[in-house]
Amino acid sequence: MLVLTYSLIIAFDSIDSIANVLWLPIFMFLILYGQKIQMFMILRNVGKKLRKLEQMNSSSKNIVLKSLIEKSDNEKIVKERFDRLLSSFVIPPVSMDPKGIITKLEHILDTQEDNMKDEIKSMTKEQDDTEISVLMNLVEVSLGINLMYKIIRHFYISAKKTGNIMVIAQIQMILPQIMEQAEAYNAAIPSLKSKKPIGDGIGPLVASRLSGESESKELVRDTILNEVRIENRNAFIIKAKGPGGNVGKPGEAIKRVVEENKQISLIITIDAALKLEGEDTGEIAEGIGAAIGGPGIERYKIEEIATNNKIKFLAIVTKMSEKEAITEMKPVIEKSAEILLNKVKETIKQHSEDNQDIIIAGIGNTLGVK
Repeated sequence: MLVLTYSLIIAFDSIDSIANVLWLPIFMFLILYGQKIQMFMILRNVGKKLRKLEQMNSSSKNIVLKSLIEKSDNEKIVKERFDRLLSSFVIPPVSMDPKGIITKLEHILDTQEDNMKDEIKSMTKEQDDTEISVLMNLVEVSLGINLMYKIIRHFYISAKKTGNIMVIAQIQMILPQIMEQAEAYNAAIPSLKSKKPIGDGIGPLVASRLSGESESKELVRDTILNEVRIENRNAFIIKAKGPGGNVGKPGEAIKRVVEENKQISLIITIDAALKLEGEDTGEIAEGIGAAIGGPGIERYKIEEIATNNKIKFLAIVTKMSEKEAITEMKPVIEKSAEILLNKVKETIKQHSEDNQDIIIAGIGNTLGVK
């Protein structure tokens, strides 16, 4: 028995010695080449995503280009100008001195929109405003996917060229969000082509239902105003001009209404809001402030005019994902419009008095919403 025990101890000692001998070169190998192996694995993963992004970019460009060619009689000019649009860029204003930066940014973005509209008009023949706005939305989606593809490609090539793991680590961190956004943009193209309402149109949809058959007038660029009686109050309903894919200038419109009607006591904005993971699509939430996305110009105007005139401004939103916001409106989102209507009426009764003047703004893209 002692002999057997002694033999086992010797055997285990031998195995332990062999393991130590084997682990030493493996350990040295990992020290010398571990980072390169990690770099190789990350680059391989990013490369797969980059190829998928390239396919989406190519597909979106072909679909949008085909849509433009169908509306044109000169295919060569369309291809040349479309390539030029995809390479265009916007230089933001200098922010070292913030005074007047909102005005500068607004002017730059208006110039960009005018330039794109002029380019599309020159590529197509005798298209109405609705068709032009839809084509602009399609081009903007293609521009977005193209930019995302270029950014990922830049970091991928830079990482391969320099062998710097910190470069590829940056793109690995933001890649999931970029891929999710690119897939959402890519899924939006069929919805835009069909001219059906998208999730982001829930605000204008509610505003349209509140307006009913009342007469509308274009107050500012691509933005209309209806005056109606709601819950015994004088309501100014503001939304972008439909059924084209416009977002209008609701902030400027609200500013104009307040300047002309000093008795405004309440501003309500209705919009789509990005849901958090775990939240349900179509969920309604209420808040304080101006519910409006974008670069911040229109929200600034609402906040400024409401603050200067001591007007209470509230927000009511419908939750949805980014993909749901820019693709065809789901039935669950459309059903939330009725809940929003009731919420708006409750808010009006709770936060204003009879015969007071109020503003209700339906924020969002009016594609398919008159």
